[in-house]
Amino acid sequence: MSSETGQLQGDQSPAGLALYYYPTCPYAAMVVRAIEDMGLDIELRNIFADPRWRQELIEGGGRRTVPCLRIEHEDTPIEWMYESYDIIDYLKEYY
Repeated sequence: MSSETGQLQGDQSPAGLALYYYPTCPYAAMVVRAIEDMGLDIELRNIFADPRWRQELIEGGGRRTVPCLRIEHEDTPIEWMYESYDIIDYLKEYY
């Protein structure tokens, strides 16, 4: 992971995914490790480093809880997935 870009580098690049997190959250850290282990390239949005990500999370997902995976679908509304195990299971299933 490059802390400068907030990206996880890997062989796969799932489109339309962003993970809202903050570095000291153990549940978010677990999701970040799983993403790294899967070799995925997912945008990381640190809600403490950038206030716009925190605001977007609250407005879109309805709460400030992390981790939260923002999933953009082509033909349906944006999905906001909370709960670290649900996020990991989703990524394992689809990527």
